[in-house]
Amino acid sequence: MSAPTIVEPTPAERVRTVAAVPHAAVLVADGYEPITLALHHVLDDRLVVAVPDDAPWLEGARAMVEINDISPLALRERTRSLVWLSGRLSEVSDGAALAARVAVENPLEALLDVGNGARLLVMPIENAVLADTAGAASVSGSELAQAQPDPFAGFESAWLAHVESGHPEMVGQLARRLPGRLRNHRVRLLGIDRFGIRLRAEHHELSDVDVRLNFQQPADDMAALQRGIRILLGCPFLNGLRAG
Repeated sequence: MSAPTIVEPTPAERVRTVAAVPHAAVLVADGYEPITLALHHVLDDRLVVAVPDDAPWLEGARAMVEINDISPLALRERTRSLVWLSGRLSEVSDGAALAARVAVENPLEALLDVGNGARLLVMPIENAVLADTAGAASVSGSELAQAQPDPFAGFESAWLAHVESGHPEMVGQLARRLPGRLRNHRVRLLGIDRFGIRLRAEHHELSDVDVRLNFQQPADDMAALQRGIRILLGCPFLNGLRAG
């Protein structure tokens, strides 16, 4: 029997993707006030976070980090998903070395503040929970270690903003693929990943509905992503060539 075809990111991949993008995040440790995080990054099965230098010493504290996956567009409800990661915190003796390792995977600007107003903490991830309009899923630390963030995570926000502001006709073309019951909704871009494009159908009286439009096959590079987009748009020139 052949393996089932995967048509969307796994919960572990989605958690890794949300954690790889500088979304708003808060650290809540037992017995302490919540701390707004300057950065967060999953390194194997550990979460690396940056807190202000004047934050309490948190060695050994049990904690939970909440990451709010916020759309770059002005949707009616901008939160696309929430991620909670839990474990026990450890202070880092060599913040510069850890910052350099994180930078190899994710060169976040906030890493420049490590040792100059911020310090790093590490939390082995015992459990993660992802919640969105479809429900919630639990992910173990070992599952996170085996997953990778979506390869287009760093490109997504710019693409969504570009299409929203400069090519609204593309959204209209994509909306034609939605079920008839959603045709009287306002259709907005919600996200893009290697599997396809996500749309949100907003209605002033009804709940929002999120819909995924899958590519014919997952994209592994920018050329494949562009081809997948053109197919969904119904473009006759699938390789981007002009008639001549």
